[in-house]
Amino acid sequence: MSTCSIDALAAHEPLTGTAPYATAWIVIEQPGPWGRDALTDSHLDPLVAAHLAQHKGTGVSVLLARHPDRPERSPASSRHVWIARSAAGGLLMRHAEVDSLRELLAWDLTAIGQGSLPGFGDIVRTPVMFVCTHSGRDRCCALHGRALVTEMMQHLEPEVRREVWECSHIGGHRFAPVCLTLPVGTVHGRLDLEAAMSVHQRAAVNGVVLDHFRGRSSLLPPGQVAAAEVQREYDVGDVDALDVLRVTEGTARAVRVPMILPEGLRSIDVEVRHADGRAWRTTVVSRPLERDRLESCGKTPVPGIEWHCVGLTPAEGWL
Repeated sequence: MSTCSIDALAAHEPLTGTAPYATAWIVIEQPGPWGRDALTDSHLDPLVAAHLAQHKGTGVSVLLARHPDRPERSPASSRHVWIARSAAGGLLMRHAEVDSLRELLAWDLTAIGQGSLPGFGDIVRTPVMFVCTHSGRDRCCALHGRALVTEMMQHLEPEVRREVWECSHIGGHRFAPVCLTLPVGTVHGRLDLEAAMSVHQRAAVNGVVLDHFRGRSSLLPPGQVAAAEVQREYDVGDVDALDVLRVTEGTARAVRVPMILPEGLRSIDVEVRHADGRAWRTTVVSRPLERDRLESCGKTPVPGIEWHCVGLTPAEGWL
């Protein structure tokens, strides 16, 4: 039986435009096993888990993490916590090692999703890379993700190893191995060791590896695809230098992407703006995949869509 990662590759499902949506991320070190729902099916404090489980619809995504260098951490021990804002032009990540997670009960998840982070721990500027190894969700992440983390630990210098963690379900295990880099919120997939090491290195300057790039989490698929096309065609190295807006036809303005896409929408005009003043107008279209593919191992194949940029023109002064 084929695995979902092999099947999605055989179906020629592209990576770009597949990053999960989140404007902010909370990552908690949690040793021990993770069930299918990592928050509620682990040894995490039930009160904290119940509070964080309310993140859906807020723009916040919550992950659990663990590190190969800390395999014997007791559930009662202090643990690392990160909270990151990943929206364009507003990057911020805070980190602390805490003895109790109960202070997270006071966090307003809606406010966090809107960009207001609590005054927690210290501001950190060194990016952190999280590789999905969540066996409770899919065996592809368990096999390929854990193998990748093991390889990276063998090649990273001891003082750098703390910048790479394994984590729970990011989204899109059919693209395993999958990683998330914070605070910028870039997501990559189908990684090998060379690509993963490049992702880790380029994160220091908000860079990406385009051949493995799924998108930036603070954008919906059309915005992810439009921004990636500009990066590719105009050699833009800093992903955070780009802001993305959806063009509203018949008006003299644009509105920010992401937004809820109208039912059945198959084409969208997107303007991508660079911090240096350059701008580009793109047209992004969706179409069905050439065949059904597995979204998860052991499930029935289902249809999917892919987004492509079919037009890209300079638009300085266009709006």
